[in-house]
Amino acid sequence: MFGKGNAAKKELENAMNEIQINLENNYKDLAIKAYSDAKALMEKYKADGSLKDRDLKKLSERMDAYSKRMEGYKSQSGKVL
Repeated sequence: MFGKGNAAKKELENAMNEIQINLENNYKDLAIKAYSDAKALMEKYKADGSLKDRDLKKLSERMDAYSKRMEGYKSQSGKVL
């Protein structure tokens, strides 16, 4: 499980970095998609227990910060975060 948790954490961090890059470049549609993908990935790892509680808490706080930053974002298709 040691390796599985590290791989899960690294994959989530990469997904969150994609959100950050898209936000910095003002790519709202891509940021919304990256956020949705990261959220789904986090739920998957939360359900299967791949992450330690400490890591899950830290990553959840980071996702909450992105959510607040993206409030009111609307994609071209009309999807709102």
